[in-house]
Formats: sequence, C-alpha cells, structure tokens
Amino acid sequence: MKITDNNSLTERTKMKLVALLFLTILTFTSCEEIIELDLNSTNPAIIIEANLTNSLNDNFVKITQSTDFYNPGTYKTISNAEITIRDNQNNIYILEEISPGLYLNNELTATPENQYTIEVNSQNKKYIAESFAPKPIVIDSLSYSLETRPFNKNKKVLELHVYFQDNPEQEDYAKFDIYKNGEKINNIFLYNDRLTNGNYIDYFFFNFRDEEFKSGDKILVEMKSIDEQTDTYFKTLRNALTRNTRGPFGSTAPANPTTNWSNNAFGYFSAFTISADSIVLK
Repeated sequence: MKITDNNSLTERTKMKLVALLFLTILTFTSCEEIIELDLNSTNPAIIIEANLTNSLNDNFVKITQSTDFYNPGTYKTISNAEITIRDNQNNIYILEEISPGLYLNNELTATPENQYTIEVNSQNKKYIAESFAPKPIVIDSLSYSLETRPFNKNKKVLELHVYFQDNPEQEDYAKFDIYKNGEKINNIFLYNDRLTNGNYIDYFFFNFRDEEFKSGDKILVEMKSIDEQTDTYFKTLRNALTRNTRGPFGSTAPANPTTNWSNNAFGYFSAFTISADSIVLK
C-alpha cells in the first residue's frame, strides 16, 4: 500500500512507515509489540479484526483507526459501523455494537466447511472479505518436559508437545494460541500440512522467549484450524515483526501483512474452528 502525501520521502521509506505504524497499533492480536518511533505523522489507517469461530466466546469484530507516529501505540475505536455476515447457505447475520468499536452477534457461530463473507460499512466506505471455516483438527493430548539449561540453571525451559491427527482429506493450516495461567504467550505459532498430510503429528514448541515456567503452572493450548488466507496473514505479520527486531543494519523494510480485506483496510477476517486442551506442570 502506498502513502499519498507531499513529503519528500522515498517510496521505500513510505512503505516502511505504513508497516511500522500497523505493527505499532496492532494490539488485539497475539503479538502485542510496542515500537518506539520518532518519525513524521502520516494518514490514519483503518484496522478491522474479525473472528468467526465455532465457539460463541471468540466471535467478534473490532474496528480501530491508527493515529500518527507522534503517538506510537495509540489508536481510536470506530463506532457506528454497519456489519453483516453471510454464509453459503444464504443465512444473513447483523452485528451490533456493544461497546465502542466492538461488534457482536450472539447467535452466530462458524459451521465447519462453510464459506463466509463479511461486509463492513464505515465512514462512507465499504470493506469486504471472505473466509472458509475448515473442518477442525482435534488435539489428542499434550505432554511436556521442563528442564534447566547449562548456561542458566535458575531458569526452566518448557518443551511442549501437542499430538493430533492431520486431516487427510483437506489441506490443513492451524494457528496455536498458548496460555500460561490464563495469560497468552505472545508468539505466533503456525502449522501447515504441506509435508505431513494425513500423518499423526507430534508438534512441539520450545521458543517461548523470556517466559519462565515452574511447577503448578497451567498451560492451555488452543489449536485454531484456519484457511490459507489467514495463515498467509499471520505468516507475513510474523515475518514483518521478525525483520523489525533485527535492527537498522543490513535489514530490509518490513512489508505490510497480507490482508484479505478490500479497499486498503488493514487486519483480517478469519472463520476458524477451535480444539483445546490443557495440562498442569508438575
């Protein structure tokens, strides 16, 4: 996406500003990054995060608008939007605003293998996105090992294993959300079955950054079966965040995460199904 202004910024700098702005205000996803910036202000951008799942507690649409680089990490909510969701069975659902920028429909859940289209009308503009709700991948069980490392005997490192059967009749993509004692661990964990279609999988995690674990911690794993578009969005978001943390020397400007929204909106619309399991560390 290009920025239209009268400044003498190069195209590459403009793209970098947009990407960094988005990463700054993206506070509703699993990777809440605060990036301190001292740059020129730019035009605000609309961000729409829309989740439609097979669980009533996880369905929502959140609409915000970025501010500028003089206020990093700030955003404003967008009210009075008109939002409808249609499925391929010709059902139509209207979402109501229950708090500033937050929209719900308590009767709407995702049905596996249905296609959904969402339309958002806000501030005289229309934004449309589509998403397919896959058949869920079901978690079979969890296991773990909790060990110290020679270079830091005071910190225990968790290696978490998630066991599941990949669906052989479909291309599977999944996003894992992992919680420790009710708090989400801020990493983006993704899976696809490009090399493992139909296999029984032992999928393990060990890169938990600076998280510390101890006996008694409760670990909850949510495995979200997503479509390819949602996988692409979170993959490009993760890549952008990784590039941004490499520092200014030898790094390239991070690209904007790939969205499925029309009309240059940021964010994503995802219809997905959830399987969850938990384990207590001993």
